[in-house]
Amino acid sequence: MARLQARLALLLCLFLATLTVHTAQAAPGDENWDTRFSLPGVIGNVTATAVYGGDLIVAGEFIAVGGQAIVNIARWDGTQWTAMGDLASGGVEALVEWNGALYAGGWFTGGIAAWDGTAWNTVGGGVDDTVEALAVWNSQLAVCGYFSDVDGNFAGNIALWDGSAWDTLDEGMDGEVAAVASYGGDLYACGTFELAGFAYAPNLARWDGGGWSGVGGGLSDEFGDIYNVYAETLAAYAGDLYIGGYFMQAGSLPVDGLVRWNGSSFDVPGSPPVAEETVALGFYGADLVATDVWGGIQRWNGAFWSTLGFCNGAVTGMTDWGGGLVVGGYFNTVESVPAAGLAVYDGSWAALVAGQGALGTVDVIGDWDGTPIAGGRFGKIGDVSGVVAAWDGSAWQPLGSGIAAGIGVNVQAVASFEGDLIVGGAFSTAGGVPANKIARWDGTQWSAMGAGSQSTVSGLLSLGGALYANGYWGGEQTLGRWNGSDFDPLGTGVQGGVQILYSLGSYQGDPVMGGQFTSVDGVSANNIARWDGSAWQPLGAGTSYTVNAIHEMNGLLYVGGGFLEAGGQPASRIAVWDGTNWSPLGDGVNNVVRDITSVGSDLYVTGDFTQAGGQPAAYVAVWDGSAWSALGSGLDARGNAAYALANDVWVGGEFQLAGTAGSARVGLWHPADTAVPPLEAGASTLTLRPAWPNPFAGSTSFGFSLSTPATVSVDVYDVRGAHVRSLDRGRLDAGPHRVSWDGRDAKGQRAPAGVYFVAVRDGQESAGQRVVLVR
Repeated sequence: MARLQARLALLLCLFLATLTVHTAQAAPGDENWDTRFSLPGVIGNVTATAVYGGDLIVAGEFIAVGGQAIVNIARWDGTQWTAMGDLASGGVEALVEWNGALYAGGWFTGGIAAWDGTAWNTVGGGVDDTVEALAVWNSQLAVCGYFSDVDGNFAGNIALWDGSAWDTLDEGMDGEVAAVASYGGDLYACGTFELAGFAYAPNLARWDGGGWSGVGGGLSDEFGDIYNVYAETLAAYAGDLYIGGYFMQAGSLPVDGLVRWNGSSFDVPGSPPVAEETVALGFYGADLVATDVWGGIQRWNGAFWSTLGFCNGAVTGMTDWGGGLVVGGYFNTVESVPAAGLAVYDGSWAALVAGQGALGTVDVIGDWDGTPIAGGRFGKIGDVSGVVAAWDGSAWQPLGSGIAAGIGVNVQAVASFEGDLIVGGAFSTAGGVPANKIARWDGTQWSAMGAGSQSTVSGLLSLGGALYANGYWGGEQTLGRWNGSDFDPLGTGVQGGVQILYSLGSYQGDPVMGGQFTSVDGVSANNIARWDGSAWQPLGAGTSYTVNAIHEMNGLLYVGGGFLEAGGQPASRIAVWDGTNWSPLGDGVNNVVRDITSVGSDLYVTGDFTQAGGQPAAYVAVWDGSAWSALGSGLDARGNAAYALANDVWVGGEFQLAGTAGSARVGLWHPADTAVPPLEAGASTLTLRPAWPNPFAGSTSFGFSLSTPATVSVDVYDVRGAHVRSLDRGRLDAGPHRVSWDGRDAKGQRAPAGVYFVAVRDGQESAGQRVVLVR
């Protein structure tokens, strides 16, 4: 299965967002993030499933399940998901119950661990690389994968554990061992190897307790080449051993990735519909189940095959649990049912985990007469197909047949106008009706709006009984106004820069558009301009680079984008216009702002940034008029859209976590009880900056600053809360400071790869962040 995994990239995305924790000055907590917007499944991949203590165990490479940030292994009791300790240093490939304990193998530190009901324990010193499969044979645990060492002894990718010592089985194989199984009293192993011990055994071998031997001439391609194939799964069923993988011959028998061994010869079981490569074998009731690389899930009753369904990826693990077949893998749908990485079959397919997240990027969130609307490039959101959907308070609902997903198709803007929903973006049909980049939904049917736009409609605004849209109207890239039958261009269009429009808002009753341009209708206007009803007006000297977001609050116009100056003055990606002058919002943020919204007097922004006001704020932050704050631990990737409705803040983007909640591309923040009490006069203010590099292999360092002198302590903890090392700096003056950690514990030993927390305390406050040590 290792060939089917994109291992490291998925794991690291969990940890790139900076974690900030305050005590004396408490930041709004992650409990304010809604937990309903996970995927209907896991966020990641499932590679192994098992039953333990009557509960379902799923494992693999994931960062959330059931709306919770559970990493790599989780337990389902039929009602709720719970974490099982921590194996976050790497993915889990295999699970098996043995002697009352649950064993897990994978590419985490040590490669193999045993769960005793409370915690994970090392197994005989572990292995030096990856465990890919586990099986019980003759009251021993067979362990295989890609490793050369078990507890300091050479082992060629396979070994036996008897509970107290390892047996290396004649030093194993000369290549990777992908699967093991007990059959006919012997131990069988398959993978990508030529020799087993001293025996020639191409890709399939048998251990009889005393030595290795080949099996039926082994596995090869159609030309007899043993090096161009691999076997990856084994299952004993109805007196025979089934072998699956990518191979075209078993001995001299032509096959297609699946073969049966009866103890003395090979044959092909029936006419299997398995295509080219068998990925996994398992059981459902009295039947065998085989899955293939093309997403097929096939059932064999010993006499004939039947198809259970197809997924849009591949199933890599399965378990018969609770009367249904639970399958895990890397897929988003099974038989068109949204089920990300985890699904169940009991006569029909369903997601095992509920979730209302999106399967792709969310670019805009707005409302239609109070109903939240999401649009983007997601393909599916909740159970709704297409690139636009409405939220009914508990689930996403379609808008008729909506706007179908496709290459280059997206929704970028929404607005309410004359009781209807207006949708803009890049599409050619809506509800099956031709509609060129802009369409209208009246609650029953879709309709076009005139001839539409020749370029993406990136902004919509309903203002003073008029509808405005950014687009390409009458041969001009500019703002258009709806005349009842089509859009009229306002002026002769934007010029200079890249001549593109990104954003649309209003100020004092006039529309304001932003993008990247230097003039509009012959009027000099750097990246932002205001239509006064008859002509375009600049907003002072404008901004030094793109304007992506425009929002009016309390008589002021807030603007965000990629600029570093506004009105010729420093303003880091966000600024405010008071009608005459531009001003910065504190120290701004450290990367692009994508959208802005407000609740009361608080301004919420989202984008590509990881700091706001010099403090950690992962992709989303709030400005209270005088200072920036994070929204809990924020998001784990960029935000594209922010929209306030009913005192809540909706966020859309590319993220999969919001705080500690699985929140796939849609987040909902409830700010009602998040007021932050001010510090007492004279109290210290501690500002912690992100660690760099992070993740790190050698050492990492981070800066912090004090507003007043203080006695500071710096400590490192592991994910279980155990103290790893003190980096005590003692009494420090006000101002900036820097501290490093070399990845070693208090004894000077190298700490294992994994996730750690660095806590800085100054007696008044504490701040912390998460760092990832890799080896």
